[in-house]
Amino acid sequence: MPLARGDKEGEKTTVVDFQKLESIRILAKQISHDQEASLNYFSYYPGYQHFRGKKKDISVSSSATCVLSLVATGKWKDVPRAKTLLKRITSKHKSAGLKNNNPFTIAWILDAVESLKSLPLSPDSIIRMRAAKMDVVLQEALKRGGASITPYPPSAYLTQLVVRVLERRSKLTARLRNAVQNWAWAELARQLALIQAKSKTQDAFAVAYLLMLATVVTPGAKISPEQTSIQHTSLETFFNCQLQDGTWPLSRPLFHYPNFGNAYCYEYEMLTQLLQCRELQVLLLGYLPNLIRAANALSQSVYRIEPGIQLWTSGHHPNQPEPESWTTASVYHFTHMLDRLAAEGVRRELFTFLERPLPTPTTPGKGKADFGKVFLDSTLRIDKKPRSLKNFLWENFVKPLADEAPGIAKGQIFGKRTPRSAIFFGPPGTSKTELSEAIAEYLGWSFLAIDPSFLLRNGMDGIQAEANSIFRRLEQAEGIVVLFDEFDELVRERATGGEAFSRFLTTAMLPKLASIHKRATLVFIIATNNIGDFDLAIRRRGRFDRVLQIMPPTFEAKMAKKDWGPTKLNVGEKLKSLGVKVSAEIEQQLGDLTFNEFEDFATRLSKEASAQGAFSLLSDLWSGCTLHTPVSKDDTQTWAERCKTEAIHNR
Repeated sequence: MPLARGDKEGEKTTVVDFQKLESIRILAKQISHDQEASLNYFSYYPGYQHFRGKKKDISVSSSATCVLSLVATGKWKDVPRAKTLLKRITSKHKSAGLKNNNPFTIAWILDAVESLKSLPLSPDSIIRMRAAKMDVVLQEALKRGGASITPYPPSAYLTQLVVRVLERRSKLTARLRNAVQNWAWAELARQLALIQAKSKTQDAFAVAYLLMLATVVTPGAKISPEQTSIQHTSLETFFNCQLQDGTWPLSRPLFHYPNFGNAYCYEYEMLTQLLQCRELQVLLLGYLPNLIRAANALSQSVYRIEPGIQLWTSGHHPNQPEPESWTTASVYHFTHMLDRLAAEGVRRELFTFLERPLPTPTTPGKGKADFGKVFLDSTLRIDKKPRSLKNFLWENFVKPLADEAPGIAKGQIFGKRTPRSAIFFGPPGTSKTELSEAIAEYLGWSFLAIDPSFLLRNGMDGIQAEANSIFRRLEQAEGIVVLFDEFDELVRERATGGEAFSRFLTTAMLPKLASIHKRATLVFIIATNNIGDFDLAIRRRGRFDRVLQIMPPTFEAKMAKKDWGPTKLNVGEKLKSLGVKVSAEIEQQLGDLTFNEFEDFATRLSKEASAQGAFSLLSDLWSGCTLHTPVSKDDTQTWAERCKTEAIHNR
């Protein structure tokens, strides 16, 4: 299914389909592959030069741009170098011939300081003291709303740079935020008017940076309908200024480098910041064709120095046409952020393709207590020893996932040993689906349940095509917990001579599941009532990281929940009030009930007035509960008996 931008009535709707999203991700990864080698071309320990070999020293702003690019993509891991670089750049107060303590240099220094905080660096009091003094310089630059370098007027570029750094460092005060907010909205309206009037002083870059500024400093709840309209118009105006070759007309001069000449905005530095503005992400999905044009333009301006090294220049100074480190770093940062936007597009397109509503984002949990409170515990037998399902699942599945989940949003993948697939098996009604949802909720990820009906949407003849379409999307998706539910018939023993449909899906699912497991960007779970019937190839070690039997909640877990049924009944207190002494036999019977069966018991118990009535109620429900009913018409074995023999599969 395509993604569409809702344009104004009468205007053509922009459509981006899955194939286009897939191609964006492939292109971005192809370009990003050479990032480290390309930036190393400019390396000058502990930082980077502006031009290779031109000056026997590092460039402050260029080094910071390279740091931001490498940290964002998870490719800066050199802690000793980071320590040395921080000491070096925080000792400086100017760059490129600019005046001492100018906001441009200071902002880039602090941006690098913040980015390198993601590394395991020990606290350094000298760096903290230097950074604190630099915060004051940037705060002073925003006193009137817009930041500038004299004698040039305030610029959107410089103001956005200063604001984003102070915001990252939690140093943007309410007074400064208000000053920037007033300036940004007023200046944005002025820049839109200049473009509308086709003025010689129009500047599309200013519109983009002002849009980012106004959006970031204005709380979403306080953005008026008129301002929302201005946001939409600003984004449309900016992309309408894009040239046929995918670039934009040169910006107005920002300030003057005594050593180089006028400073201008660079498309890919600006686009990187635009793509990082989460508040605009949904709107930007509608402009993917424009962003693709910008990405394609890179092939026309690249310097291919040698295999594996691709470099770019800003083109701002014709007298210095050599490739530059900061522009190269900006290009790689842009392609990374474009991949991030395309990944979000894939997630949305996947839900649209499966005709499911897009889940509302949730806040990730912060510890075992947050995960444990969303479901009741049950007993898990590992090597014949009873274990808490909650504890085992937390230690051996959820926590390892949660530790690495933030990296998935940044384009990283799970480690090879991180468990990311599971089979949840057990009798019907043991909340296997709800448990899968709880894992997604704790991770702050979308939950997607897929059942065989999706494969049959176009009839039996379309099964293979439908399966290929779904799994192709899953291979590109990330940040999702996928539950394959009710797929029992699709993974039966191939040797039993079942239907061709089942045999085909068994054969087809194995390599597809292996493929998405290898890509390591999402979690997938199969829920089944019949683990014993599963194809041995599915159950084999290495196919799934965890295979866990999900049983009814324990007696203790049920008693700990104090609000059962519509009346929010405390079952323990109710039994006590009826004079019911909870014996070992009653504990076992209550423990055998599934969650829904116990809820039914609590609902009916609330109306009982005698101990005898409670005993009779429990006896009736227990004798007819899931664990004590036959598995099927053809199998007289009870679920309790089957579960006892199947516990050996737990791992």
